[in-house]
Amino acid sequence: MPGGAGGPAAEENTVLGFGFLKRIPGLWHGPVFSSTPAGSFPMWYVDFRPVSPSQVSQYTLLDPDTQNNISFFIVKHDNRLKVAMRTYGVFRHKGCVTYEVIVKADEAKGSYRFADFQSGDERAYTEFSFNNNELLMEVYTNKFNKVKPLQLHSRWKAILSDRSSAQAAITHFHYPQPLMVKDFSKAFTGMHESIYFDLDKDPYNSAAQPAVGTVTVNISIDKKLKVEKSHELFLMLTTRSLFEGYTYKKENLKYISKCIFLPIGTKSFTFNNIHPGTYYLYSYDDINGDKRHLSGDYYSSNITDNAFTLDFNGNITVNTVIDAVIP
Repeated sequence: MPGGAGGPAAEENTVLGFGFLKRIPGLWHGPVFSSTPAGSFPMWYVDFRPVSPSQVSQYTLLDPDTQNNISFFIVKHDNRLKVAMRTYGVFRHKGCVTYEVIVKADEAKGSYRFADFQSGDERAYTEFSFNNNELLMEVYTNKFNKVKPLQLHSRWKAILSDRSSAQAAITHFHYPQPLMVKDFSKAFTGMHESIYFDLDKDPYNSAAQPAVGTVTVNISIDKKLKVEKSHELFLMLTTRSLFEGYTYKKENLKYISKCIFLPIGTKSFTFNNIHPGTYYLYSYDDINGDKRHLSGDYYSSNITDNAFTLDFNGNITVNTVIDAVIP
């Protein structure tokens, strides 16, 4: 396997799209347009961090039945090392894994295109454009061979919130290194498209991914608060505190790493695939279903002692008590 000698130019010549691995780590946030059944989102918070010397990943979820995991790693394909993209999506208990390989890379402009391993950009492709601290991600698809030319599937306009949260993993793994993670020379032989609905056939399944940690949150609600079946719980992990003392800093919402909506009766929930680092835990009971967590909703008043630190490959259990009304 190639080593790191020769400097950045040598690495980019060795691995097609190597510069992408340097640009993507960090906390990103921005609105999503989507033509999928999942619909558009006013804001998507994503936490990309290295999980090995040659792989960077993010793991997001909306509720227990809706999640999106994206990884970028180095593969061997057509006798060359290239950056590949793995997307695992689940919506209403139905999921699939899609693989794309980089086909175009303009390192000077920060522009990259990933396409289906077998059908290329005739089936689907994803384009990334970096401009300083801005990222545009656009996904195009033929909608399972129903349209031509390809149509916009989703668009994400994101801003880089913070890169320092990824620095510990960058240092730990000496990331990025031009090392092959998977040999995909023959991974999709006989297939028309590099997409899997039968996850048992996935050539780089979730269980084989580099290990990351878990955070189990035990949830309780103070008995003095009136709880209805129509209420909804919300948990949020941030990499910086949302409060300075007791003063709320709305601008720090850009440091969201994970969040999830849960049924009101949930007593415990485990966040899987948590990157190591320090987090702040916030919990809410949305009493009117607007998903905004404003005045009148319930929250945990513990805003000064809600931090915890997760080690590499660690597992931790924390408690939260929803005990007050948002003023």
